[in-house]
Amino acid sequence: MGYSVAEDRPELVGKAKQNMDAFLELYDRNVTGLYRYAFYRTGNRDEAEDIVSQTFLQAREHLHRYEQRGIPFSHWLYRIASNLISRSQRRRQREIPLAAETLEVAAAGEDPGSVTERIDLGVLVRTLPERQQQALTLRYIQDLSLRDVAQIMDLSEGAVKQLAFRALRTLRERMGERE
Repeated sequence: MGYSVAEDRPELVGKAKQNMDAFLELYDRNVTGLYRYAFYRTGNRDEAEDIVSQTFLQAREHLHRYEQRGIPFSHWLYRIASNLISRSQRRRQREIPLAAETLEVAAAGEDPGSVTERIDLGVLVRTLPERQQQALTLRYIQDLSLRDVAQIMDLSEGAVKQLAFRALRTLRERMGERE
């Protein structure tokens, strides 16, 4: 089950600005979901761990500037993580070599020229445009509501629906091409 916005307690965020124990409680409440999000976006455990660490470091450093304003603390963390992932991806400036990560050599005894494709959905998702990746991961991997995803991405619910629709359509097409 996904993260529930009801778990955000504004008074805990207020305490965390002055008290490390309260900040550690916020960490405990959010670390698993953020790691899962970062892993699905990056496809790399080490990079996901780095993103989560950097997210909490930045959150701690800038917590004094955080204001509730109708956006839950967890959404603020997802925005920080999304920005870090975007910067990391731009820095690498490389495409994921899809074929190298998804093809398997056919089992012994089969036609030597045949190759069985193993579709790794995570790899396919990472070939989508960044905003589509973000919408799909938050909505379907993190199991957040459309409203929550819209708040995190600073978009309307309609825009999030459109991004998700386009992403799913593209994934279906790419999976169909591979069959």
